[in-house]
Amino acid sequence: MVGGYHPSFRRAIGSDLHAITPAFHRGRWVTPAPRPMPSFPPAGTRTMRSLTTALITGAVLTAAPFALAQEAAPKAPVAKANVSDFTDADKSEASVEKGYAALARSRKAYRDASALTESIRIELTSPMGKDSFALSSAYDKNGFMISMKDQMDITSVGRELQLTIPASTDKYMSMTVAADQSMESALGQMTGGGGIPDPAVAFRLAGKEEMDPKEIPTLLSMGAVMNPSLIGFRTSDAGEQVLLASSDGQGTSIISINGKTSLIDRIDIETTPPGAPAGFKMDLAFIIDGKVMKALPSPIALDNDGRTRVDTVEELFPQPVTLSAGQEAPAFDLDSLDGGKVSLASLRGNVVVLDFWATWCGPCRAGMPAMNELAEWAGSSGSPIKVFAINIGESREKAEEYWKGQKFGFPCLLDPKNESAMAYGAQSIPLTVVIGPDGMIAEIEVGLSFNPQDDASKEKHLEAMKAKLQKLAAGKG
Repeated sequence: MVGGYHPSFRRAIGSDLHAITPAFHRGRWVTPAPRPMPSFPPAGTRTMRSLTTALITGAVLTAAPFALAQEAAPKAPVAKANVSDFTDADKSEASVEKGYAALARSRKAYRDASALTESIRIELTSPMGKDSFALSSAYDKNGFMISMKDQMDITSVGRELQLTIPASTDKYMSMTVAADQSMESALGQMTGGGGIPDPAVAFRLAGKEEMDPKEIPTLLSMGAVMNPSLIGFRTSDAGEQVLLASSDGQGTSIISINGKTSLIDRIDIETTPPGAPAGFKMDLAFIIDGKVMKALPSPIALDNDGRTRVDTVEELFPQPVTLSAGQEAPAFDLDSLDGGKVSLASLRGNVVVLDFWATWCGPCRAGMPAMNELAEWAGSSGSPIKVFAINIGESREKAEEYWKGQKFGFPCLLDPKNESAMAYGAQSIPLTVVIGPDGMIAEIEVGLSFNPQDDASKEKHLEAMKAKLQKLAAGKG
């Protein structure tokens, strides 16, 4: 496949860029689907892994600190920073030393704050399209709360760390963090090796109280800039900017520090994930609104809401099945965006194409116009062929807003609780399943097997699909 996302971990936990970016796996781009996996997409795609974990869960904000962080009028965002802004003088030895000092002051500001809140907007731009995500966090001397909007909530009081997700209303995952383990390390463990894309986590919860300033850049890799070194420093209208570069030369990060508070206002990352095609670039922006205060409106507290405690993230999610061609297709009965319902039983005798997708999945969006073309062809072919998109893990409103905006002409079914996605083993999306007239699975394809930006590649893919579907419709599959 050329592309795809894991529907599970984009909705669970984790936080390199892995969670919010497409993974390049065996020649295809895929995106993690909504449930956690013991390991994420292949090692070559670990670059985007932190943000991945955080994106798979799905939680609701209820605490007052988060309400404060979300509802307060956001300040005007700091402008995007560019590597070209740094002159040779900004990269001198003296400037680099100033950069270390600036990071040390920023880290101290995070650690010394009696309480602080952050609202973070994360914007990703890649050849697969654009994505954006939201994170809110609150910290005081007793603990912290972190929420990836519509994904997960993490709460800590003392040494207790708790995770809840919207997909699991009757369970919570909890662990006691050992005295000799940092809370940042425990978050990484909880999120499957990823972490949380929040500089407050890196600066407030990681490392020793006293730290060599030259070690600080490694705290801000954000899972995207591997083994970063500080190579530049400059002042700007809003404060200070520090330039980091990865050891492999594949990524840069610019940290914009507020001149008054020393908190980080923005992080701009440019990177090429390992294993990506030549010329494949990703831009990632963390736009941060941080506020320091004497105390949070209400203290952070653990609230299990009658849920049952489990020890691992995996236990929060139903385990996916593994399907293959020749097996009977799982039954479904789903609402449609047009207001009706569609069941697999009602489609017996037709060749059925199911395309599992989500609005946050870049490869899904990139491939959808081709699926729309296939559906238009199927409707005029005279053959018993039906094509459906199945939106997973999202509200009707979210799916409808995107679908109507794109003016697609084929039906979109709704699977808000991921029940059909799990039944069909959707561990990565887009997932395309072809079902024969007899109700048996004829083909399963994960990710995109064509380049949606190349017309010749798309046409070749469509012609191959049409031939397969016509053969099945004629009873020759």
